[in-house]
Amino acid sequence: MDIKWKGIKRSNMAKRLAFFLAWLSFLVVCGSWGFLIKNEQIVTCDNYYSYPKYISNFSSHVASVVDYYIWLKDVKSEENIMDNEIDWYMITEEGIKLYNATQTISNILNFGYYIKDTQTGEVITNVIDDEPIEFLKKQRTYVYINNRNVYNQHLYRADHIMEIMRGTNYEVYAAVIEPLKSGDEFYDDYIRYTRVKSWMIFVIISLIACSILLIGCLAYIFSGTWKGIWQEQKEEKKPVPIIDKVYLDIHTLGAAILTGVCAFVFVKTLDDYYYNEPKSILVFIVVLSLAFITWLSYSLSLTRRTKRGKLSDNILFIIILRKIRAFIKDCFNGRIFRAWILLLLPVYVAVNGVLSAIIVGAIVNNYYRHVIIIIGFSLVLINVLAFVSTSSALRSLSTIMEGTKQISQGNLDYEMNPDKMSPVFAAFAENICNIRGGLKNAVEEAIKGERMKTELITNVSHDLKTPLTSIINYVDLLKREDVESKKAKEYIGILEEKSARLRVLIEDLVEASKASSGNLSVNFEKVDLHELVLQAQGEYQEKMEKAGLDIRISSEDNNIFVRADGRHMWRIIENLMSNVLKYSLRGSRVYINITKNQTDGVLIIKNISAVPLNIPAERLTERFVRGDEARTTEGSGLGLSIAQSLTALQRGKFDIQIDGDLFKVTVEMPLWKDSQ
Repeated sequence: MDIKWKGIKRSNMAKRLAFFLAWLSFLVVCGSWGFLIKNEQIVTCDNYYSYPKYISNFSSHVASVVDYYIWLKDVKSEENIMDNEIDWYMITEEGIKLYNATQTISNILNFGYYIKDTQTGEVITNVIDDEPIEFLKKQRTYVYINNRNVYNQHLYRADHIMEIMRGTNYEVYAAVIEPLKSGDEFYDDYIRYTRVKSWMIFVIISLIACSILLIGCLAYIFSGTWKGIWQEQKEEKKPVPIIDKVYLDIHTLGAAILTGVCAFVFVKTLDDYYYNEPKSILVFIVVLSLAFITWLSYSLSLTRRTKRGKLSDNILFIIILRKIRAFIKDCFNGRIFRAWILLLLPVYVAVNGVLSAIIVGAIVNNYYRHVIIIIGFSLVLINVLAFVSTSSALRSLSTIMEGTKQISQGNLDYEMNPDKMSPVFAAFAENICNIRGGLKNAVEEAIKGERMKTELITNVSHDLKTPLTSIINYVDLLKREDVESKKAKEYIGILEEKSARLRVLIEDLVEASKASSGNLSVNFEKVDLHELVLQAQGEYQEKMEKAGLDIRISSEDNNIFVRADGRHMWRIIENLMSNVLKYSLRGSRVYINITKNQTDGVLIIKNISAVPLNIPAERLTERFVRGDEARTTEGSGLGLSIAQSLTALQRGKFDIQIDGDLFKVTVEMPLWKDSQ
């Protein structure tokens, strides 16, 4: 049962039936609303005698009687009017009023009047009754007028009537005589009022029922369209309807224009429709049907486009803007940019000059003011556009300058969006972004390679420790054995020395890798730089004396405290002293100077190298690089690299200078502040 119901829901017959019912309901709804709006006065009235048009007709008849029988006698006699009928009617306002009054009185059928001149006793009436005044008073709509006021009935033209009655001796009695007879406006309006009232309930019920039916049918149609597109995307891609290929803005404009034309024709034919003219009814149906089909097809197309996504890709205006932007971007790219600048600047200056000259000439020669206004507006518009374009370009240039500054400072994550920049500098910004991306990739690759090397050194060093420990232990065991051969004892001594050196080298490798990668913890504290140097001197004094080195320490202040990690700081000084011991010229002096500047404590060590320093200073801090290129000394080439890494880890500065055979190393560490 469920499968059958789904089949019915998706069948073409059900869709056609829903469309037909929606169309029919739309016609009924529009017709009902038009009926109610057109007959709003009748719908809101309680009875025919409160109908505004009825009151207007009654007021017009009373005014016409007063104009014809009272005002006429004070203006001109009837014979003279007939003699000059054409001039009177065509020229004077009074003649037009008299003509209208004559036309109204000539068609009187259900309107009765009684006019009496109280001074002469003259009576004018169309009532055939023995007591005309009493007869008129018995009618439902009755009015009495004298030269002082209007009694018993509200009239729309009471001011005009009193203007004529004031200063006369007339009394006017008027009423609509019932029952109404066929043949005048009162009867025709009554018939129409009765007919509309009888239709009103049916129209309201039809309006409500058809509105509900219309909403239900449209909901069914739109839901089926939405699910149909979803099913298309899920199962197989069907060809797009031709109407969906029309640009959305063109489709919208066409639908709006066609609907406007239909609305105009609908309003024009609405009056005739209510008088049941077959031709007008046919036009009414055709116009409303055309409007319904237009907007239903437009709405369904919009639904399908929305479901498929990328709605903006089918809007002609946006496509044109994108193509113009791409064209401008291409024109301002590279060398063409300069050519365009050379072309645009003279054109801009020439246009300003010509328009300004025209405005000045127009003012001097007193030309038409609107010409000056139009040209002046054009001149202002051109300059405003130039100002906006230049401002946009300068903002983009400012963004690019900030981006290059950030990139030069190492901030490779700084983002710039060329699509949001002026077309003048969009290509330039895109090139900067490409450079930033290339630098970022290169830095990431370099960091990745450095990390891999560090991990390799750490892992190899760790793997070497285990067999080395075994070697050291077995050498120690061999030393305890009673070995009689002097050669064997000599070999054991060499093994002990080399294994110890190898252990130091491995430990240096591990520490160097940790220091360069920042994996060492740093505990900042208050460190006395002078005291630390003296301790290092005491520890190395005996070795220095054996090497014939004379250590000279000078300090401008014995209390120079720096913010550093004492353990790492000791390793830095130890490595520097070891470097001095290994590579200094025998019998030379070593100068150690301890000082400070405004921000840092400074340690300077100078010595004379025992071998020529034919190497750049910056290479000495690289791993496994030594000043002794022949590598005849016992150094590993890691001491200065470790010292530099530990200094950077503590936010200090490490610098090496070479002047001939003079070797100078400077270490700067931030001074300790009491607030810290």
